[in-house]
Amino acid sequence: MIEEIAYRPKYPLSGFIDYIWVGKSPDLTMDFVHHAALFTELIFSYGDEYDIRGINTEKIDGRIGLQVLSGLKNRPFLTRTNGAYACIGLILKPFCYGILLPKLGNSSLEEVASILFDCLFAVENPDFVQAEKCLLRVFETVNTDPHLMRFEAHLAAEIAGKGMLRDFSKLLPISQKSFIQKFRKHYFLTPSEYLNLYKVNKAILLLQNNSPERLTDIGLNAGFYDQSHFIRVFKKFSGYTPKEFSKFGAG
Repeated sequence: MIEEIAYRPKYPLSGFIDYIWVGKSPDLTMDFVHHAALFTELIFSYGDEYDIRGINTEKIDGRIGLQVLSGLKNRPFLTRTNGAYACIGLILKPFCYGILLPKLGNSSLEEVASILFDCLFAVENPDFVQAEKCLLRVFETVNTDPHLMRFEAHLAAEIAGKGMLRDFSKLLPISQKSFIQKFRKHYFLTPSEYLNLYKVNKAILLLQNNSPERLTDIGLNAGFYDQSHFIRVFKKFSGYTPKEFSKFGAG
């Protein structure tokens, strides 16, 4: 049996972290395949074997357990656990991968690993207020890039269809080449790869709420310009065709 708790932090930490989660089990053996997620995740593992296998994944054995940084992925990836399961995870905004990668294993994250263990694991009632104070020290000096924030806002407001990236580049005061370089530094994917990831995740939400007979409409509503493009990209990212996903309920 797995004991899980999730907590949504308050502003200003919510500008970087969507959720803080805690997972515990005295004995858990699991191999689980995920479709490519639309977030970055930092996990502190204090138990036995814990592993994430996929692109844009870095792991450091710290003084206080394992630190795993998992970024955006344009193909399925595997989570593996074996033995005592004891993890604290942060569901982060996608751009946080580039922010946290240089910090992995350093003294600031070692301190975070220790404080989070003390206030979320070693007490009967987890103290998320203390956890927020600790995490805020990691992000309080980070200045979010205005061009990347503008891209996220534009993507949320527009249909992510054909020509979206070209149209957005016309709104920027920097060259398209400079924006792509900046984007890759933070997201570790190109803008076009990220856009496809965004559309696949949107299609997954639509598939979970619509019947399989409407697959063509789902692809168009998610921003894919034709059915073959929808099927090809969806299978690359999730490991299933849209029809297979809707039939078997893959996650």
